[in-house]
Amino acid sequence: MATTSSGRPAATMNALRRQHTHTAHNPYTPVISNMRDAQQPVPETPNEQLLSVQIRRKLAGFHLDIDFEVSGGLTVLFGPSGSGKSLTLQSLAGLFPLDDARITLGKTVWQDSKAKVYIPPQQRRVGYVPQNYALFPHLTVAQNIAFGLKGEKKQATQRVDELVNLMQLDGLEQRRPSQLSGGQQQRVALARAMAVNPCLLLLDEPFSALDAAVREALREELRAFYERVKIPTILVTHDVQEVQQLADTVVILQQGNVLQVGTQREVFRSPRTPTVASLVGMRPCLSGIVQSVLHDAQDSKSNIATIRVNELELRVLVPITQSVRAGQHVEFTIRSDEVELISEQENVQVNEDEVHISGIVVREHFRTPVHIITVQLTSDVRIDIPMLHLTWRNNPLSAGDTVMVRIPASAIHLFP
Repeated sequence: MATTSSGRPAATMNALRRQHTHTAHNPYTPVISNMRDAQQPVPETPNEQLLSVQIRRKLAGFHLDIDFEVSGGLTVLFGPSGSGKSLTLQSLAGLFPLDDARITLGKTVWQDSKAKVYIPPQQRRVGYVPQNYALFPHLTVAQNIAFGLKGEKKQATQRVDELVNLMQLDGLEQRRPSQLSGGQQQRVALARAMAVNPCLLLLDEPFSALDAAVREALREELRAFYERVKIPTILVTHDVQEVQQLADTVVILQQGNVLQVGTQREVFRSPRTPTVASLVGMRPCLSGIVQSVLHDAQDSKSNIATIRVNELELRVLVPITQSVRAGQHVEFTIRSDEVELISEQENVQVNEDEVHISGIVVREHFRTPVHIITVQLTSDVRIDIPMLHLTWRNNPLSAGDTVMVRIPASAIHLFP
């Protein structure tokens, strides 16, 4: 961990609070003169919590070009390593210089390149937790939490006591970071970020250094913590499970660009592109030719299209607002959790909005809390089908078994 000559972590926001050189290399005008002047209540209405982000920065071999809006809640920036997630977070905190930007939270403008407005990090009232937590090793828990607090000692002590209680750190106040577990260190880092009553909380991969069991527990703690404080929060991760467990809103990033913004359900159920589908774990992504389009007698708002992928023929529900015609080339994915394995011995009726396909099990493995059955449908199409453990126990499957696969039209997602 990089440190200054005093031994303090160099990359933390608190260290930056003591620096006043930021505007020397930045052409924008600070519009808040004193941090205490910025201590307005945390925004509560949707409009007050609307975070609008437009940032541009050209780097060697990389171009950051981010544009999104989110309104309150817990937002997750998700994407592979090197997609620009941490740079985006640092930009929101004011720690990363930008070529062109407009960043607003509610009615407050943090940065506007065209208007020459720039609020420096120490005046944004942002709680920032970096990946390694950046706790000061020579300070106690209480001193770490109090580090960024100004004003009377009595008020600072009272605030520290409140945060120690909130983060369940009672009895650890006089310990140093080296005497804490990874989970305890994270709580201290969160408490320090909360000390200034932030209007936005930024968390940069807070679970990356922890083992699986601790990560699972702390995700639950973080979600419960958010439900208590209700501060708009931006969290960076490349872990799909964290997105599923924590996110209200998901921002998908790749190679410095935003691919999709939506609720967790929108992104995981209706990805816009094959790239997004692959990132969130939806497989396989296929392409085929529309054979026919018929009106759905059961649903006046949908049509049923038949798609052929080599020797595989599938049905798909298509909203009447979406133009699909016979002969059209389309790309799609299959929602495997809507696919069902059925017994070949059962006399199951095939409805017009589904297909039944015989396949071969090529692999079976356990992924908590389900079994994953990989089935070869055709020479070039495989699908991973989840099966509850109780179902698998009553009808265990193994490689080489022949199975019948039911794929309803609702399981097929056409990319726009």
